[in-house]
Amino acid sequence: MEPVDLLWLGGLALGTVGLCASQGLGLTWAWGRAIGRALLQLTAVGSLLALVWAAPSPGSLAIALGGLWGLAVVSAHQQMGQRWPQLLPWLLGGLLGAGLLASVPVVLLVLRPGQWFEPRVWVPVGAVVLGAAANGAAIAGEQVMMAARSHRNDIEQRLSLGATAQQAIAPHRRAALRSALVPTLNGFTSAGLFTLPGLVSGALLAGMDPLMAVSVQLLVMVAAALAVSVGALVVSWGAGRLCFDPIAQRLR
Repeated sequence: MEPVDLLWLGGLALGTVGLCASQGLGLTWAWGRAIGRALLQLTAVGSLLALVWAAPSPGSLAIALGGLWGLAVVSAHQQMGQRWPQLLPWLLGGLLGAGLLASVPVVLLVLRPGQWFEPRVWVPVGAVVLGAAANGAAIAGEQVMMAARSHRNDIEQRLSLGATAQQAIAPHRRAALRSALVPTLNGFTSAGLFTLPGLVSGALLAGMDPLMAVSVQLLVMVAAALAVSVGALVVSWGAGRLCFDPIAQRLR
């Protein structure tokens, strides 16, 4: 980016802040902090990725993907209205499994980079897949944990009638899974109608053929849907187990 481009960037940012200030919305400092934070974060990420791009290797790729996985776990945990530390192991395992199951076939069997450890392919796919899986896992885990509180009588009545712990909480777990999958489902129905998805826009800016860009976007969206499903299933099942005592006969 040339210095004049930075001036345009600053001008657009000042325009946004100025419009909010002129209307007395009280968001002037919030916008300033948000833009400054985004600038710092993206600059840091870009610098780290530049190092990985400059010296691609299995080790540097593992570090980059491990960092994405860690950020996805933290993001999922922070998205929950209430923190449940006991859910962290399930988030770790669920997002790891979701990321591997969704990313590996896409990269190695479909995109087939020249070197299997090519970070230019792994990192964008991994970021989209793990980001989607983190959102789904957060929704599913939180809703199951909350259902154990708000529907306590219903769940305990099922237990008293001879249902197992997983059978007793199953209706609420299914509702949590539906909630986790709806945003991804809506993303499919609106893709290409109102806005261009991020990967398509980036690929077009990079000069990729439009049909190729669309096919890559659809491929990654399907991979993200699989990741959301796997992550939400694992975390909701784990959350369902955590709601009960060790012998799974009553709610905690």
